[in-house]
Amino acid sequence: MRKKERRKEKMQIKRDHITILLLCAISGVIDVLGYIGLSHVFTANMTGNIVLLGIGIGDARQVVLSNAALALVGFIIGIVATVFIQRKSGKSRSILTWEFILFLLSAAVILLMPASGTVSSIILLILSTAMGMQTIAGRNLKIAGLSSTVLTSTLAAFIEGLVGAMQKNAQKLSLDTYLRGGAILLYLLGAAAGSLSERLIGLHTIWIGVALLALVLLLQRKKTIA
Repeated sequence: MRKKERRKEKMQIKRDHITILLLCAISGVIDVLGYIGLSHVFTANMTGNIVLLGIGIGDARQVVLSNAALALVGFIIGIVATVFIQRKSGKSRSILTWEFILFLLSAAVILLMPASGTVSSIILLILSTAMGMQTIAGRNLKIAGLSSTVLTSTLAAFIEGLVGAMQKNAQKLSLDTYLRGGAILLYLLGAAAGSLSERLIGLHTIWIGVALLALVLLLQRKKTIA
């Protein structure tokens, strides 16, 4: 019985590891969609948006200022909404389900409405809200201190792990170091895929995010059933 429980626990941990890596890939795709396809601001990387907001203020660039502010507002709305979702259900899957709904809403807007400044702003707001939700959902997994939308601290911890292993002459890197490296790689690959797709199919690149998030929800559903 204990062996069976341990096996289930190991499988759940593996699913969570795959989940956080897929969420990083989603962030890469959606960040590129926001920056190239929409308004030259990020949907997930709020550090970048704060810098862009500062640039807009300093140079009096109204477009940059308004777009960066809109993305930040959307992200904050996502965080606030997640607080209320967690009161009813603390599971990451519940949060990710709402993110999936917002992705589908964005895809519907893209399909049904012609691209314009107003439509781009609506999509930017929805996707930034979704990424705010994903940030909390990813953090709730509590894996190696990883965030699915912020890589600065992840990169620092990854390099620290590499240097630490070299100093100790360790034959193997720690699992946390591998996960952090994987998160960086998946974010990069997601951004590359998003960039290529945006050139080919434009805003319909959102469907890559939809597909990846559907896979995440499937993994989390198996975890719940187990």
